[in-house]
Amino acid sequence: MNKKSIYIYISATLAMLVPAPGRFACGIILVFELCALMFFGTILREAIKRLNITHTGTMLLIVLLVSLTMLMRQLVAFAVPVAALQLGFVMYLPTVSAFLIGYLFSDEQLAFSQAIMRNMKHVVLYSLFALFFFLFRDIAGFGTITLIHGRHIVEKVIFDSERITLMTFFATIPGSLICTAVILMLYVHVVSNVKIVKNAEQQHD
Repeated sequence: MNKKSIYIYISATLAMLVPAPGRFACGIILVFELCALMFFGTILREAIKRLNITHTGTMLLIVLLVSLTMLMRQLVAFAVPVAALQLGFVMYLPTVSAFLIGYLFSDEQLAFSQAIMRNMKHVVLYSLFALFFFLFRDIAGFGTITLIHGRHIVEKVIFDSERITLMTFFATIPGSLICTAVILMLYVHVVSNVKIVKNAEQQHD
């Protein structure tokens, strides 16, 4: 992971994950939304490039992404009304997050196949981090794991969080900031170790 990726991950987390409800079910929806926006955003960017309308391409891409977000919010409101109510304006944060901006609006000239592979690779890695983030906050802050079941959100109780009042701190925004710092450090540490192992194996070969 290079420095640019780390900065993008930190910025996206602070802007998108911290204000979101600390529920795993909400995290699933936001992660799906982010992946969909990255996928279709990459396709739209390539279409704009091929139509040679780059002078208005940035504004057009933003409008299309916002429109796609509005459509997805309506689908969530229809499919899981409670989740749409809990998320509220948070569903619009992935659209303007530093994650999409960092990759969709970069000046790198890549072929479409390279761009979509790179973008989806990064968004999947970030999605794994985001899901772990939401799962930790759900368990630590509320003592539950929430999942989507049909048109409802079901809650599986792990322990009574009211008996461990200190743990409820992780359900708050300050608690989520601390979670962000700790999880991101662990994530970067693991990725760095994996990279070191791969480099060592390549040198050995």
